[in-house]
Amino acid sequence: MRAFAFVHDGGRHDGHRRCGLGRRSAGRLGDQPGAVGGDAVDRKVLASVAVNARFEIASGKLAVERAKSAAIKDFAYRMVDEHTAAAASFNEAVSRAKLPPPPEKLDVRHQAMLDNLKAHDAASFDKAYVEAQVQVLRETGDLFRTYATVGDNARIKRFAQDQLLTSRTHLDDASKLR
Repeated sequence: MRAFAFVHDGGRHDGHRRCGLGRRSAGRLGDQPGAVGGDAVDRKVLASVAVNARFEIASGKLAVERAKSAAIKDFAYRMVDEHTAAAASFNEAVSRAKLPPPPEKLDVRHQAMLDNLKAHDAASFDKAYVEAQVQVLRETGDLFRTYATVGDNARIKRFAQDQLLTSRTHLDDASKLR
């Protein structure tokens, strides 16, 4: 049996920690109250997924305006469209699961990443955008993969399972732009 707790170390992650879930020694996901248990883990995962999606949309809109490369602009358009649609599906899944809605704005870390992108000049913007995408898409994929495996809420677990292939495709496409 495994229990999981949310672990965040400010950006660099390994294994289960990358996706916000760290192993605990006893029990099962959702068995214990507080920091260990379904509700606390669900809220942390939901917040991370929502913030990542908001970053993808905001940074994609910025890239549509500022990217020099046509391939990067095309990718950015796609990220805005697909993450907007995924965010709507995610919000519906959260609502139907009767979970509290995730945050509606970027957290400090993602806002700093977006501000950093805004500060880049035209010559360096494309590379910075792609690197930010690879980082956030990797984190999002790891969140989905782990929650799809060990998540406690059936609706959110199904959503994560449904998003796995898409998140992997987005990461592969972003990596090809490097």
